[in-house]
Amino acid sequence: MFFWLNEACRYNRIEIQNHLPPGTILQVHCRSKNPNGDVGVKQLKDAIVPIIMEFQDKSIDHKKKAWMCRLSYISKKYKLEYYYDIQVYRAATFRRCGQLRRWIAKKDGIYFTKNHDKPPGFVLSWMVRDPNNPPK
Repeated sequence: MFFWLNEACRYNRIEIQNHLPPGTILQVHCRSKNPNGDVGVKQLKDAIVPIIMEFQDKSIDHKKKAWMCRLSYISKKYKLEYYYDIQVYRAATFRRCGQLRRWIAKKDGIYFTKNHDKPPGFVLSWMVRDPNNPPK
């Protein structure tokens, strides 16, 4: 069997899911230093449809491209913004194939897994601020 270099390498995948209480909108803004790396702000209303980004690493990349995403939501009850700016993916020096990075927003914090067969584990507590009183 014959493969070109890119044919044998599955795309890497970043997934962001909203498991917040029903009706809570998760704002997601992802970006990288790549000139085309800003995917803008996306809104997730429920857990049914995640945000999915698929891409391939370069064969050798000494700059090690990183993807950052700011996850945030407004609590209707407390009128506070819960947020975290996280590095959702960082490339290795050599190309990796078929990598999974699954981030899940829940009320108590952010969960993560990089394995299809294992459940996500708790990794980060939300940072909290009052959106009506920005820091000076």
